[in-house]
Amino acid sequence: MSLWLDGERRAYPPLDADVTADVAIVGGGIAGIATAYFLARAGARAVVLEARGVAEAASGRNAGFLLAGVAENFVAASRRYGAERAMRVWRLTRRSQTLVRSLVAEHGIACDLRWNGSDQIAGDDEEWREVSESARLLAARGAAVALDAGRRAATYADDGELHPVRWVRGLARAAVAAGARVHEGTAVTSLERDGLATERGRVRSGAVVLCTNAYTARLAATRVRAVRGQVLATAPTGPVFARPAYARRGYEYWRQTVDGRVVVGGWRDTAADEEVGEDERTTDRIQSRLDAFLGVHGIDAPVTHRWAGIMGFSHDALPYVGQTDERRFVCCGFTGHGMALGPASAELAAALVRGAAHDDADLFDPARA
Repeated sequence: MSLWLDGERRAYPPLDADVTADVAIVGGGIAGIATAYFLARAGARAVVLEARGVAEAASGRNAGFLLAGVAENFVAASRRYGAERAMRVWRLTRRSQTLVRSLVAEHGIACDLRWNGSDQIAGDDEEWREVSESARLLAARGAAVALDAGRRAATYADDGELHPVRWVRGLARAAVAAGARVHEGTAVTSLERDGLATERGRVRSGAVVLCTNAYTARLAATRVRAVRGQVLATAPTGPVFARPAYARRGYEYWRQTVDGRVVVGGWRDTAADEEVGEDERTTDRIQSRLDAFLGVHGIDAPVTHRWAGIMGFSHDALPYVGQTDERRFVCCGFTGHGMALGPASAELAAALVRGAAHDDADLFDPARA
């Protein structure tokens, strides 16, 4: 079981009747809950349907990082997307950080939010050149970043970390307080012309938003593919890491929680042929890599939790956010960075559902090449 889900209980009943809403949202992770929150605050009647419990899928199975940017360093992202577009994506993730900070404060969400920064650590000489140049370019645009050549690391002071389940569930309470409805244990069986259907009730709505990430293909045609990530957590131990770290082009990551637990994840690239699909289980092949990391760092605290989560990968590592037909929208394909991209993407999705303009609407257009 995920460390973050241990001891957490569901709070909302399944849907057991037909209802009417302005917007039906499928998926109770960070994207779905945040979309419901922004819509409800704008006066829309929003209903969230979650097959499991709020934040029980990928949103409750990650490492709880709040990093600016995408998995690639800024130089690599600029090479892939173009410098201007990469900068816009970076600024949108900074918008997510701003939203988290303000929403946690406004609603008193107890989620162990800390802003200790993050380390981006190079795995080889080429990556170190990119990490160094990325720091220079982003510093010129206002990023608070410092380089450590000895560790081949860039420390970004404005990045954060939190307890992802408590964050998403706290935001769900705020969404409900604003007028949204949330139904857990409610799997959507089909999309219909005027809404959607579940086993025990239908929702008639003016719009449907699929915030289903890795599971989008169960309901609609999509380019999102399911990819597995694995994590472990130890019992509390003495201080080892000052801040979250993201290493070797994002394939390795770790942090230490408020209560001293070491959380380690990644190494997916060492078994890329296996780490695909919806099979939500751990494997010895990856977990042994995570165990080895503990040994290298002299961490002998026992491992208390091992888990896997299913991520939704897009074709270009950027999410799909926008309208796909007359009444349907998507907000998915976060490629392992839903905590960083989710809140601002949900704000974008909510604006588009309301028919409002948004300066970044083109960034994540679902129909892009």
